[in-house]
Amino acid sequence: MMFGSINSSGAIIDVTRHGEASDILLPNQIDRVQKVAVDIGGSLAKVVYLTSGPRSQGGRLHFAAFETDNVEKCVSFIRTLLDSPSDTSENEPVIMATGGGAHRFRDLLNKELGVEIRVEDEMESLTAGLNFLIREVADEVFTYSEDTMQFVDAAADMFPYMLVNIGSGVSILKVTGDDEFERISGTSLGGGTLWGLLNLLTGVRSFDAMLEMTKTGDNAKVDMMVGDIYGTNYGRIGLKASNIASSMGGVYRKTLDKHFDDSDVARSILYMVSNNIGQIAYLNAQLHGIRHIYFGGYFIRGHPLTMHTLSYAINFWSKGEMRALFLRHEGFLGATGAFFIGERAKPATPDVALGVAPDVSQTLNEDKAPDVRRTRGRTYSFTENFSIAGAIADDAIGSLGMLDREPSKLEPLAQLVNTAKCPYTPDTVDLTHEPRQQEYWISAMQRNTNGLLDLADSGALPGCSDPESRHRLSRFVSLYLTHLHKLQHRPLSYGAMSVRALLGLREQCLHEVGLEDIFAGVKKHETDEALNALPALLHEIDAMNECDRPRVLLQNVLAGNMFDWGATQLRGALAEGSLDLDKARDQITWRPEFDNGADFVARIQQHTYSQAVVFVDNSGADVCLGVLPFVRFLLQQNTRVVLAANSRPALNDVTDREL
Repeated sequence: MMFGSINSSGAIIDVTRHGEASDILLPNQIDRVQKVAVDIGGSLAKVVYLTSGPRSQGGRLHFAAFETDNVEKCVSFIRTLLDSPSDTSENEPVIMATGGGAHRFRDLLNKELGVEIRVEDEMESLTAGLNFLIREVADEVFTYSEDTMQFVDAAADMFPYMLVNIGSGVSILKVTGDDEFERISGTSLGGGTLWGLLNLLTGVRSFDAMLEMTKTGDNAKVDMMVGDIYGTNYGRIGLKASNIASSMGGVYRKTLDKHFDDSDVARSILYMVSNNIGQIAYLNAQLHGIRHIYFGGYFIRGHPLTMHTLSYAINFWSKGEMRALFLRHEGFLGATGAFFIGERAKPATPDVALGVAPDVSQTLNEDKAPDVRRTRGRTYSFTENFSIAGAIADDAIGSLGMLDREPSKLEPLAQLVNTAKCPYTPDTVDLTHEPRQQEYWISAMQRNTNGLLDLADSGALPGCSDPESRHRLSRFVSLYLTHLHKLQHRPLSYGAMSVRALLGLREQCLHEVGLEDIFAGVKKHETDEALNALPALLHEIDAMNECDRPRVLLQNVLAGNMFDWGATQLRGALAEGSLDLDKARDQITWRPEFDNGADFVARIQQHTYSQAVVFVDNSGADVCLGVLPFVRFLLQQNTRVVLAANSRPALNDVTDREL
């Protein structure tokens, strides 16, 4: 049985925990694996691979991780990928490998996989991966402090930056441009230090179990605090009584024969390692005059306490002038970079192969094009698909989706005002930090989604009348409601929350279960009826005087917005066919503070526009009786008109092909 683009027959859930979320093993999936990259570090091995299939027209990037101690499992996973249906080209598969383990395990990879292993420089891979993620993935970069996650558009002013890559040890890189970087510092006290010390002191072997212990620990029971020395704050030099004066220093000061709880020890050592890394990072940033400090590496794993400690350290030492920047794909920089370095080695240019725009990225360094720099940062040829989402670790604050490559390169609309001072955002309502609005819209989506099953049962959705489609619709409802439930508890799991993001997630879930256009029959029926009514409407409009005509045309365009099957309150009337254009126009509430229609009508009567772009929404009455008569009016004024529509189905929205 096909589940979206994935053949789920014989599927089992892999409950073996290695820090990554449980994988669904799909032995019969038929997506073609086009390319694999692996980053084998001292502690963890990370895999990035590209597949192509019916659900992802341009290809899909996936992410997986394994403990290096179990590298054989990672190799077995890659072998499974290579044994799956491969690309139809005659080229032999190549594994792009990076990290210290790429050298250490090269013989094992060659022996077990029997394909060419191309080893890429570790530092080059890290910076290439970070550059890609900053530019191409929405809401990739964020700050974190006191349980608050704030997303950052980091591509607006990208270079120079500093990357603090925390693996077993720590490497600090200064990056001044594409392929322009140097290792400026590092420390041997990294993730391996934390792992090793906690294993020795607590006996716990799992890294995730170690991080779990830190949640309930109280480091003040083993650390020497400023308050232990001074009895209160030392305000003159900016130290609070709760600041750590000496990591583990309280062990001998407070008692020598006391038993210390493992969770207290774990929290103390986490603070010790994280504070040390944060201070070294700040000192290097200060020395090299860098303000953007990225923290990456699988040590962080989206762990709130770790990120809070690093953020606090940067904020404390810089006196609030710098911020620690984090990445949702923090552990996959090297593997992602090796993947794209390999693409550059192909005869095809990156933009042809993977939707990356080297011509625009080169412009980033030109002083004469500051606005292009920002526009590039908001142009994504990859879209993150959260229909099947995982997490780096159980308690990670963010989730990772798959990256769907668009079949063609995305370009910014040049006419949009989009500068550093006035950034363009397509969202009218930002739900990111509005709990009441979040609850309202999530509840609305839940009601709307549950109502789809009723529509199918009533016959209002002809495309879901057969048993297989009805079964897929049930799968969609279950999948989407699960995501909405997660977002109720962790609103920023999938990036900044907006109505647009919730609607986009809904469409991703529909496509993933194989329901490409459940409203296709509805759209055809409504469009046929609207086209039959169009001649009479045009005759009525042509009979109007020149003053009334543009006003009525504009009102019809606004009334057309009501023919939206996504509006729960109107769905019953749409299903019954009891809503027509006149009724829709009469239901509009004209509020002066939002209505500038009179000004627009005055301008359009006095001024002829040379060209106009009209973005269409719903099929049926909206496009046929609202938009098309208005476009006809513009054409009669010798205005060149471009109609813009969705490239993929979304409820009853009209698509570019249907236009």
